[in-house]
Amino acid sequence: MSKINFYIAIILGAMIFNACKPAAPEAPAVAKHDIKPSLQALPTEMINKMLAEVDYIDYIWHDLPFSLSQEEKEGINTNISFISNEAVPELSPDCKAIGRKFYNVKGETIATADVYFSPGCYYYVFLDGEKPIYASKITAQGINFYTQIIENQARK
Repeated sequence: MSKINFYIAIILGAMIFNACKPAAPEAPAVAKHDIKPSLQALPTEMINKMLAEVDYIDYIWHDLPFSLSQEEKEGINTNISFISNEAVPELSPDCKAIGRKFYNVKGETIATADVYFSPGCYYYVFLDGEKPIYASKITAQGINFYTQIIENQARK
């Protein structure tokens, strides 16, 4: 075998070997449905509008055996203050909403939010219809409020 044929055989062998070799593993792709893109926090202007105008808050719980509503202005404003101005960095599919919250003005719903309340998932996702548009963390006072409400109901 001549030197040229030898080198051609080596080159062809290397090309065939590399063509058959599996591609280098890539970083695992995160499925688009696993991690939802982060949303901005509810704008301060909307929170201020809610503080000024909301006259009734109502909750519909998915699995909790009680209802909750507020119609006293002081309690409503305290409840609105549970909305942090801090956005939720990541909406995980492991987090499940425990209920839906409705902010009403004179009988008209001006804002709707899903309430997420479980370890690592303490936030509101505000909706336009069923589409998430904002996600705000729940403040420490809000976490205490929901904990007390749920614990009190569990004792009954």
